[in-house]
Amino acid sequence: MFYGDVTIAGSPAPAGTVITATIGGVECGSVQTVDAGRYGGSDRNLVGRLAVMATSDQAGATITFYVNGVAAQETATFTSEAVTVLDLTAAAGESTPTPTPGSGGGGGGGGGPSSGGSSSKDPGSEIAYDPNAPAVPEVFTGRASLTTSTTGMVLEQVTVRTENEIGAVTIPGGTVARDRDGNPLGEVTCSEVAPAEVPPAPPGTTVAIALSCGPAGATFDPPAVLTYTLSAEEWAKIGEGATLSVMWYNPESGEWQEITATVDPATRTITAEVEHFSIYALAWTIPETVAAGAEETRTPATEPGPALPTWALALAVVLIAALTAFLLMRRK
Repeated sequence: MFYGDVTIAGSPAPAGTVITATIGGVECGSVQTVDAGRYGGSDRNLVGRLAVMATSDQAGATITFYVNGVAAQETATFTSEAVTVLDLTAAAGESTPTPTPGSGGGGGGGGGPSSGGSSSKDPGSEIAYDPNAPAVPEVFTGRASLTTSTTGMVLEQVTVRTENEIGAVTIPGGTVARDRDGNPLGEVTCSEVAPAEVPPAPPGTTVAIALSCGPAGATFDPPAVLTYTLSAEEWAKIGEGATLSVMWYNPESGEWQEITATVDPATRTITAEVEHFSIYALAWTIPETVAAGAEETRTPATEPGPALPTWALALAVVLIAALTAFLLMRRK
């Protein structure tokens, strides 16, 4: 994978510039820039990086880059699993004939993503890297397989959502995904948990939606992205003054643990980064001040009043005894 600056005739390449990688005259990777003068980034967001796919026998081969069809001055050596910062410079002028995609640059990650009826691809087919594939990754429902390298690096982004489309998990390309035993992860699932099966929430917290992301114990580096998308009606159900949060259930401790989440009221979405799979819940919590005010207004009619102090009880006994003695003397 490559990322860095890109210039044309000394000026930042405009957004929409196409960068293509070739090995031996065969196209083996392509990306379109989103920002001027830059492709990909150094942060954990891998969107826009140039993924170069090749077979194991092409290790050490020279990679030639083209910027809008013009050969860049820089080249690189293919190294499996490497992530390289490479600034590309190209001259202005007529473009070099663009190489055609071929099997020589095909990915070595095995079968492509498949889903139970939601994918247009044949689940049983072998899918090689396609530089002409749509820019928008395919979205699967309920389940999908991952195209990974032998070390677990995801070669093609996968998004799996619930049947009602209220929750989804995205595994970006370049993520190292492994199961609980450390083996390359081959499948991802995402489904909503029935309310009766959701573990009890902490006091003052209400679970709105719980998702089961599997397989349990799978890990991701960098993290996968979990997204909740609410309808207008669902958004209106959130209590006034409540705070939205995302929590994951730790089966070992039997407790919920909150994670950092981003709430976007404009799109009614809540997103969070997850480093491992478990049960994740979108919940809302009433602030303590609001909850305390509500408690003060609740006084059950059957609730007993405050108990009398000890000295008051003693005084009452003395008065009763004196009154009894007085009545007896009157009767005599």
